[in-house]
Amino acid sequence: MRFAVVSRVVAPVIAVLISSYPVLAQDEAVQPVPDPAFETWLEAVREEARERGISETTIGQALSDVTPIVRVIQRDRNQPEVKQTYARYLKSRVSEWRKTRGAQALVDNAPTLAAAAEKYGVQERFIAAIWGVETNYGTVPLTYSVFDAVATLAYDKRRGKRFRRELFAALQILDGGMTTFDKLKGSWAGAMGQPQFMPENYLKYAVDMDEDGERDIWENKADVQGSIANYLRSFGWRSDQTWGRKVRLPDGGEQSLVAAQEEGVQPDRQCRSFKSMGAWRDLQDWQGLGVRRLDGTDLPSRSIPASLIIGDEGDGEGYLVYRNFCSIMRYNPSFKYALSVGLLSDAIQAGATAISSR
Repeated sequence: MRFAVVSRVVAPVIAVLISSYPVLAQDEAVQPVPDPAFETWLEAVREEARERGISETTIGQALSDVTPIVRVIQRDRNQPEVKQTYARYLKSRVSEWRKTRGAQALVDNAPTLAAAAEKYGVQERFIAAIWGVETNYGTVPLTYSVFDAVATLAYDKRRGKRFRRELFAALQILDGGMTTFDKLKGSWAGAMGQPQFMPENYLKYAVDMDEDGERDIWENKADVQGSIANYLRSFGWRSDQTWGRKVRLPDGGEQSLVAAQEEGVQPDRQCRSFKSMGAWRDLQDWQGLGVRRLDGTDLPSRSIPASLIIGDEGDGEGYLVYRNFCSIMRYNPSFKYALSVGLLSDAIQAGATAISSR
């Protein structure tokens, strides 16, 4: 799970490193940069790990060769959820390849997806969509050491406290024998395995779906799918609802329909903290305000609270989203990310239905 909030606070040492290396080739970008101050900081981490009861074996294995990585900080300052337009972001995430591959994955993984759906009450297509957006259904190579990534971000001042917790969670995973050191690979931010769980979330939400004694989110598809479903369920997922829909706005709707959350109905508690989502109104109220399906027909007659997400300025389009959208945003607090999951889930369900009817 990546993070979409970007600050201007930059640790002085890392800022100097970035300015010294404005462009890095792929093989250069992951090379460690020596930093004496980091070693002092890391020794304090080792001492705290000992106080927390982490074994010397684990401390030595995990923290002996850790150094800050320039590319990790560069990625943290340039996240696509912030930098890209809605159109560019969604085109990239909801690609034809991902839709086609996802439809086939929905068919090929039907037994394990159905088991996860039944146990946790999350529709199969949403489990598969997150799997697809995060790691292309498990095909994206995970090359960063989790310890290198989270230590770099823990040392950096922007989100240091949060990633220091992640570092100790990763140590706990290794020290507890939950997986091996070699498997603790992830993305630039330390998100692990096929569902891209941060270490703290692994401890809370990863499940042993096939009951083989391991919560293996790196190689075991049943555990991957069950863990995604458990995560969404833990944040209030409702199996009787979908995520939302793309809609057509009335003329001037980009301006006239914007309202503060306090002006609408009280949203579900999972949605309340996302104040930037604006006012929640009943679908029929949005109908009365001139919002329509993309083809111009009326919105569904069902009475359900929805919030309006407006995309790129001037395109006349928006998205009415329901409370499950907020559960997806607990995975990644970005409108663009949650929309990509919702739109991909629709596309792969349609594709899987077409495959099954052949």
